[in-house]
Amino acid sequence: MESSSHTERAARAARNQALFRAVNEKLGAMNEAFVQFNESFTIACECADVSCVEMLKIEPGTYQAVRAEPRHFAVLPGHIYPEVEVVIREGEGYVVVEKTGAAGEVAELLERDEG
Repeated sequence: MESSSHTERAARAARNQALFRAVNEKLGAMNEAFVQFNESFTIACECADVSCVEMLKIEPGTYQAVRAEPRHFAVLPGHIYPEVEVVIREGEGYVVVEKTGAAGEVAELLERDEG
């Protein structure tokens, strides 16, 4: 059973990542305009660190697949929080993580609330 403080940290991490996901949705229209020239999207790292302002490049189809799963986020290598997520896939210059436990549940709830 997860401790209360661990559950709170996990929920906060999921909320932070959902915030970055929302930012990336706004960047989507701009990316669509440029994808024909460079075949990749530039998005904000979706890591749990709310102070992170780094960007990463990802293929449009790959990012759409990440977005299709509420528990999945695209982050930079080294921006992984193993206490609340696991790496499920690695790409060139990014990794895809899956939120686990309470963090995963919060990520799913936030996705439903947006939809």
